[in-house]
Amino acid sequence: MNNVFALLLSAVLPVAALAQPAVEPLKLNADNKLFCNAQTDFCVGIKTDGTFETNGPFATSRTLRAEQRLWDSPEVPNFSQFSVWPELIRLSEERALVGVIGPEQPEFKAETPFSGGGFTRRDLYLFDVSLGEQPGGNLVFIMPYSADASIRACFNDADQKKRGGHCSDIYDFKAALKPLPGKEYPDLQVTTKATRFPAGVSRHADSSAMPALTKAQLAPQADKQCSYTVTYTWQADRSVYEPASPLPDCGEFLQASPEEKK
Repeated sequence: MNNVFALLLSAVLPVAALAQPAVEPLKLNADNKLFCNAQTDFCVGIKTDGTFETNGPFATSRTLRAEQRLWDSPEVPNFSQFSVWPELIRLSEERALVGVIGPEQPEFKAETPFSGGGFTRRDLYLFDVSLGEQPGGNLVFIMPYSADASIRACFNDADQKKRGGHCSDIYDFKAALKPLPGKEYPDLQVTTKATRFPAGVSRHADSSAMPALTKAQLAPQADKQCSYTVTYTWQADRSVYEPASPLPDCGEFLQASPEEKK
């Protein structure tokens, strides 16, 4: 009977090992002013009031009594423009994928102003963090997290009348990430949603030359090409995540000055 039980247990354990990776929400902790999980054994913060060498994102563990600075890039942005990604993906007791959200590299511009509008983009920077016996933190994944562009579309009273008072073209992009079960370094599934308003406008065309807007155009239009789901897989030889399939060209949503499509 004991042998049968042991066989059954051994059959169950691999399934448990392949369980969904634990995604733990991080919330601002009133005591330490860091973003921590529910049991406060894993926290993430961004130091902005220190020196050139000490500023930037870091992770700390109360139970492991360890702390690890994360940003090791020679490009040092203004970290006050960054925020903590309010989740972590637990890999083990002492290891997790943690992230910060901030302007895209290498310029790290918070905003690109236009006449009567502007462009902003935020990227998710994901770090593989160990707070155990061999502490470390490596940047393993970067993805566009959110972007929006507002383009002025009215230049006189006639334009305003023709547009029914909707005098800006709005382009919006958002992404969400979740880990998939089955691997030590889980595959990361990214789902994006891109919209344009009014329907039919384009960053590559002069919208003031369009006919008067119809009622059907007065709702955000989903962009099929840039609303997609893609899986990123762990590349052990380079210690980074890469997309399993090519990404579409979404310059209209992700670039301040997108290149004309050919």
